[in-house]
Amino acid sequence: MKTFSVLKKAIFFFVFISILTDGQKFSDYRARYDNFDENDARALEFVNPYIKEAGKTNNYKELSQAYRDAVYFSKDRKLVYADSTIWAALLSKDSQTIGNAYLTKGSIYYFTLRKYQKALDEYLKAWKYLKNSDNSYLYYKNLYHIGVVKSYLGYYEEALNIFLQCSRYYNKPHTSETLSNLRYNRKKGYLNSLNQMGICLVLLGRYQEAAVLTEQGLEQSSNDKDFDLERSYFYKLKAVLGYLNNKDKEALSDFDTAIGAIEKINDFTNASVIYFLKGKILLRNKKDDEGIGFLKKVDSVFQQNNFVLPATRETYELLIDYYRNKKDHKQELYYTRQLLKFDKILSADFKYLSTRIHKEYDTQDLMESKKKLENTSYYVYTIALLSFISVLVFSVAGYYRTRKKNKKEKEYVQPDEDDPKQSSSVKTSRLPEHLVEDILSKLQQMEEKNFYLEKGLTQNQLAKKLKTNTAYLSAIINEHKGCNFNAYINRLRIIYAKERLINDSLWRKYAVDDLSKECGFSNRSKFSKLFHEMTSMSPVEFIQNIENSKNNDGTV
Repeated sequence: MKTFSVLKKAIFFFVFISILTDGQKFSDYRARYDNFDENDARALEFVNPYIKEAGKTNNYKELSQAYRDAVYFSKDRKLVYADSTIWAALLSKDSQTIGNAYLTKGSIYYFTLRKYQKALDEYLKAWKYLKNSDNSYLYYKNLYHIGVVKSYLGYYEEALNIFLQCSRYYNKPHTSETLSNLRYNRKKGYLNSLNQMGICLVLLGRYQEAAVLTEQGLEQSSNDKDFDLERSYFYKLKAVLGYLNNKDKEALSDFDTAIGAIEKINDFTNASVIYFLKGKILLRNKKDDEGIGFLKKVDSVFQQNNFVLPATRETYELLIDYYRNKKDHKQELYYTRQLLKFDKILSADFKYLSTRIHKEYDTQDLMESKKKLENTSYYVYTIALLSFISVLVFSVAGYYRTRKKNKKEKEYVQPDEDDPKQSSSVKTSRLPEHLVEDILSKLQQMEEKNFYLEKGLTQNQLAKKLKTNTAYLSAIINEHKGCNFNAYINRLRIIYAKERLINDSLWRKYAVDDLSKECGFSNRSKFSKLFHEMTSMSPVEFIQNIENSKNNDGTV
C-alpha cells in the first residue's frame, strides 16, 4: 500500500513537472520573437518550432496561438495561417479561442485586404462564440471591429458610441494584468479607439472635439516607439483638421509626417485618404500637376486592391473635370469608367454590410448581450419571462378582438398568391378602401426611393416589402397604374434613365451597357427597345439630342 502511495506521488510529481516544463517551453518560444515588428517574416523562423511543438503535444490552444503569431509576422500568407488558427481553435473546443481565431481572420480581411463583406462575416462568427464569454477583453475587441464597420457604412453616431465604450474599457487600470504584452494591447486598443472617435467626430462636423482628442492621442503616444504607428494616425487626423480649417501648409506637413509609417505597413486605406486630401490642397493652391499626381495615386490604390472608400469618391469627379477641360477625352472616358466601377463596388458593399449588421449584429443587440455579461442574476431573466408572457396574453386577446372587428372586411375569400388566375381576377372595388390607399401610399414612397432599380425584382418580392400579397398588388397596379407589374417597373426605369440623362452630364458619358445596368435591366437590348418605345429614340439618339439642345452656359 505504501509502495502504491509513493508511486502515485511520483506520477503526480512527474505530470506536474511536465505541465510546468511545457508551459515554460511555450513561453520560451514566444520570447524569442517578441522584438520583431509586424510583417517581419524573419520571426517565422522562431514561430515554426512553436507550431511544431504545440502540434506534437496536441495542445490546440497553444497551436491556435502559434498560428495567430504566424499571421502577425507573415506578409503574404496571412489568410493561410488564419485558417490554420481557426482549425486549431475548433479542435480545442474552447469558445474564447475559437472566437478569437475568427476575429483574427476578420481583422485580416478588414485591415489588410479591405474586404469588408468577408470581414463582417468573420466578426459575426466570432460573436457567436464570444457573446456569452466572461472574457471582457475579447468582448470589447469584437465590439471595436463592429464599430469600424459601422463607421465605414456612415453610422457615425452609433460608431462613436461604440468607440467611446471601448476607450473607457481599455483605459481602465487593470492591476491584475502585469504582463507587458497585456498592458501594450490595452494601450493600443485605447489609442485606436481615440483615433476612431476622432474620425467619427470629424465626419459629424464636430471639429473642436476631434482636435481635443487628437492632441490627447499625440501626447499619450509620444516618446514611445511601440506606438509610433498610432502616433502617425493622430498626425493624419491633425492634418485632416488642418485641411478643413484651410491651414494648407501645416496640413501638408502633418500628412508627410504620417504617411511614412502608414505606407510601411501597407495601410492603403489611410494612405488613399492622404493622397486624396493632398491632391485637393495642391489643386486649390493652383499646383495642378502635383495635385493630379496624388489623385492618380488614389486610382492606383483602387486598381491594385479593388478597394473603395466613400470619402475618396470625389477623386474621380476631379479627374474627369480636369481632363474634360484639357479636351483629353481618352483620359476622361477612362476615369468615367473607373468611377462606374467604384460606385458599383460601393453600392454592393453598402447593401450587403448594412443589411447584415442590422439583422445580425446591431448595436442594440450588442448592448443587450453586454448586460447579460455584466448581470449574472436570474432576476433579470425572470422579469423578462413574465413580461413576455404578459405581452403574449395581450397580443392573443388583441388578435381576436381585431379579427372580430374586421370580419366584414374579410367576407371575400383570400386569393392564393401563387395562382395567376385568381391574382388577375381580383378587383380593387372588392378590396377595403383603406387597404387600397395604404398600398398606393407605400408604392409612392418606394417610387421616391427608386425601388425599381433593383435588378431582378419580382412582383412577389415587392408584395412582401409592402406587406401584402401578389393578388392585391397586381390588381391595384393594373387599375391605378394602367398596366401590369412588368410594364409598370420598366416604365419607371425608363423615366429614371431619361431624367438622369437630362440632368447629369456624367450619365451622358456612359455606354449603353452601363446605362442599362444602372437602371436595373438585365440586358442592353431590352433597355434599348423599351427606351425607343417610350421616347421614339434610341438612348444614343436621345443623348445626342440633349447635347444639341445645350444652352451657352451648358444647361439643357
